[in-house]
Amino acid sequence: MKVRRKRDSCLTNFRIIFALFCVNPIFLTAQKETSGSVWSDDIFQKSLRWRIKTKRWTSSFLSTDYWSFVQSKTPSFDKTVASNVTTQFGQTVYLHCVVNSLGDKTVSWIRRKDLHLLTVGTETYINDDRFSVAHVEGSSDWPLQIKYPQSTDVGVYECQVSSDPKITFLVQLNVVVPKAEILGSHPMYVKIGSSINLTCVISESPEPPRFVFWYHNNRMINYDKEGGKISLQKADDDSAISTLYIKDAQPTDSGNFTCGPSNAEATSVSVFFLHGENPAAIQRDTSSSLSPSSTHHDRCVTFVAVAAWAFLR
Repeated sequence: MKVRRKRDSCLTNFRIIFALFCVNPIFLTAQKETSGSVWSDDIFQKSLRWRIKTKRWTSSFLSTDYWSFVQSKTPSFDKTVASNVTTQFGQTVYLHCVVNSLGDKTVSWIRRKDLHLLTVGTETYINDDRFSVAHVEGSSDWPLQIKYPQSTDVGVYECQVSSDPKITFLVQLNVVVPKAEILGSHPMYVKIGSSINLTCVISESPEPPRFVFWYHNNRMINYDKEGGKISLQKADDDSAISTLYIKDAQPTDSGNFTCGPSNAEATSVSVFFLHGENPAAIQRDTSSSLSPSSTHHDRCVTFVAVAAWAFLR
């Protein structure tokens, strides 16, 4: 019986203390004024100190500094990264995705047009070895690498972080096919002793070609001392220019000239020389190049054909 009474007494005291901690400050102030006991005053002081600490903690929780701290620990994207990327056909391209405060979260790449999962972390989940993540350990960049991009690779790619909720960064990929063109009239007519100046423009080429080979009648002349002066330079953001200059052109310079960039299909132009006022191609006299044996052979064939025709009559 005594144990039960002691337990009830403890429970009652606990209820009183709990009530005092939960009541509002006005009630506690009234209690302090109406009660002069040491026990009530001590409870009041403890409750007041607890509420002051709670208020300070709440203010700190709602402060800008606190939310700045929370946001600094939440994954976010670097929005200065390019979200529209243009590359040329066959040129390796990187779609960058910079994630700040990634923590233990994972970065994935998804092809939006068919929702195909390409990569998760550094692992590849597509049966196409052209796709991979070129992530360097310790870096916040998770670039998607696409080798030999084709026209079918054009579209939107999604960089996704496995936070809660998930956050995404979209990148548009464009693939252009470089084209080569020799400016001027086709064919080209020049006078003997004048110069030949051919300009080959490679357009839709974000990256300049690694090289441009020039051919004269199917023979490369880049390294010929007498083949002419050749240059290659970047014109603007998506084009390059290669020129072929031949001084004091002679009849041997007639024929077909071809511009062959490393990143585009070749293009050609025919050069003819003027005989007086009439355009004509300088052609070698093929009849003079015939050997006596070939001439004799042709005459024998003709004689046999005539004899056979006479016999059959």
